[in-house]
Amino acid sequence: MSVTAKIAGPRKMHRSRLLERLIDFEIEPGSKFVIELLPSGYSLDEEWYSLPRSAHESENGIVLISVETPPSELQPLMALLPPFPIAIASESNSFDDLRNFTSQPRAIGIILLRLGHWAIGIAEDGELVTTKTGSRYVKGQHRKGGQSSNRFRRGRERWIRELFDRAGEVASSRLGEYPGELDFLSLGGDRVVLGQFLKRVNLPDDLSERVLPNRVAVDQPGRKALDDAVRDAWSFRVFEYE
Repeated sequence: MSVTAKIAGPRKMHRSRLLERLIDFEIEPGSKFVIELLPSGYSLDEEWYSLPRSAHESENGIVLISVETPPSELQPLMALLPPFPIAIASESNSFDDLRNFTSQPRAIGIILLRLGHWAIGIAEDGELVTTKTGSRYVKGQHRKGGQSSNRFRRGRERWIRELFDRAGEVASSRLGEYPGELDFLSLGGDRVVLGQFLKRVNLPDDLSERVLPNRVAVDQPGRKALDDAVRDAWSFRVFEYE
């Protein structure tokens, strides 16, 4: 296949749909596939060069699916950016390794945060088991200058600290009380706000060191946003060759 082949994507594919797709591949008559699972730090062969930059630098690794075509050539078919890190590299004509990776039970903590609202959750194997949401009013930017502006800035900084402290208290409590081991932490919201939050709070079990690289987009943290975050956390980013 030409390295200039057209690529569709990325699009999100939930693991349930991916598992169905693997069955479709397996029952396709006469096709022989090569499936590679590559951990972070991989480099792609020439036939995959046309993939966008995000597929060359995935912190979670990448899954490559090729189909063998006569005479013994590999044609790129699909590249998947996984929601969780690939730990061990593998290459096979079977989908078993990919199926096992996709189906592996995992538990993650979820923190969604924007100024004014927060949501905390725990998901086991793609299902929410714990949720807690809350809010703390944080007024927008003050447009006037002088002493009034300074007073407003100090007040706004206090409101933000109070929001962080309350959300951090709930997060530490709920995540710390979880009876099992949380594999990862998924974050959603404003990147700068989340960074400031993680610097201020102490999460249990060094969970802040196991943050998933894919930040969840969220307008207003709440129960619906948690449901969306869980689905996103168990979805692959998919590129398909046409």
